[in-house]
Amino acid sequence: MRRERRELSNWGHYPTTKAEISYPSSVEEAREEVLRHERLIARGNGRCYGDAALAPNVLSMLYLNRVRHFDAQQGIVEAEAGVLLSDLLDLIVPAGWFFHVTPGTRFITVGGAIACDVHGKNHPQKGCFSNWLLDFDLLRADGTMVRCSRQENSDLFWQTCGGMGWTGVILSARFQLMRISSVFLRQRTIKAPHLNALLEAFEAHRSWPYAVAWVDGLARSKQQGRGVLLLAEHLEGTTPETLAFPKRRALDMPFYAPHALLNPATIWAYNQLYFARARNGERPIDLEQCFYPLDRIRNWNRLYGRRGFVQYQFGLPEGQCQAGFRQVFELLHQSGEAPFLCVVKRHGDRPPEAVHSFPERGYSLALDFPRTRTLPALIARLDDLVWRLGGKIYLAKDACSAPQMGRIRPETFASDRFWSLLRERIQQKKANT
Repeated sequence: MRRERRELSNWGHYPTTKAEISYPSSVEEAREEVLRHERLIARGNGRCYGDAALAPNVLSMLYLNRVRHFDAQQGIVEAEAGVLLSDLLDLIVPAGWFFHVTPGTRFITVGGAIACDVHGKNHPQKGCFSNWLLDFDLLRADGTMVRCSRQENSDLFWQTCGGMGWTGVILSARFQLMRISSVFLRQRTIKAPHLNALLEAFEAHRSWPYAVAWVDGLARSKQQGRGVLLLAEHLEGTTPETLAFPKRRALDMPFYAPHALLNPATIWAYNQLYFARARNGERPIDLEQCFYPLDRIRNWNRLYGRRGFVQYQFGLPEGQCQAGFRQVFELLHQSGEAPFLCVVKRHGDRPPEAVHSFPERGYSLALDFPRTRTLPALIARLDDLVWRLGGKIYLAKDACSAPQMGRIRPETFASDRFWSLLRERIQQKKANT
């Protein structure tokens, strides 16, 4: 079995840690590693942003990457935990299938999708990844393997979905796909001059399955919260069409940009240009354009420089969103910190069993900040505001928030063997408060 020791970080390049990484290629090798370490954490492709799946001992699942079975008639796929969604697209799209739920990158693993219970632009209609998960095999702390589903070991099933890898090692999973007859979607663009108009546009277009908005995080006064709402729905194939996942030649960011590149002035200029170029109207787009626009730039995270970036993604209950977002924008203006990317999504009801899923009925706002020395002070103020408004953060993006912000208690998990820096930080902070 391959092993290496190196510095490790996630997509945000912060934090970093020295880790011993093992790469099992079989269930037996994975079991051997679990029993060999007092503490370790399973890891996918490292596309989360904070300190999830970072630890002194890491079990990489990337060599457990076989598709065990694909039922092209029923749209059910069984894949090992290290299979990337990008690999599955080449298999399922030609057969007329797509994911019910997908995040904004296709370069995540099946195991990571379950551990973070990822969501997409269609949560009100389709929920999270767990909504379409049939079952999975889980390797426990004592080396035993159990099958988890809604009927079998159901408590463990739901604790694992969104449980950040703290229940065990996900080995493989089966999930249901969605039938498509075309690789194209109809996209409608709506420019909103301020926050009220943006949220009103979301509400007025609830029937559209996909909805996401870019927001100008630096706009002030009457333009505060202005944004561009992007709606989409799948098109039906009118003629027999050979389906294939569309792929364009990817651009590359071959080096780390100077940290000073992204500053309030350049981000302000970018926001002005983005909003000015947006046009109301409709046009056809393909699957890659709709779901994975950032994947077209390899290593886009290097734009933030070697210091990296921190994403702060939080959700607020439905009745608190408009006033809450305004207070957040005011905090941003007072702090002098400038988020390069601001994204709003609407969320629907969460199944009561999905105790660790991030989305709840309301809206979420994701803010990508170039990492600065003063950023932790702003995060602390945002935590306080979001907590008072009844909100929560997404642990898959968390790098430095207060321990209660994910509204999850790692000490309630049965075993301490599956341990990440995220879990340590949360439990340590709680012990000191």
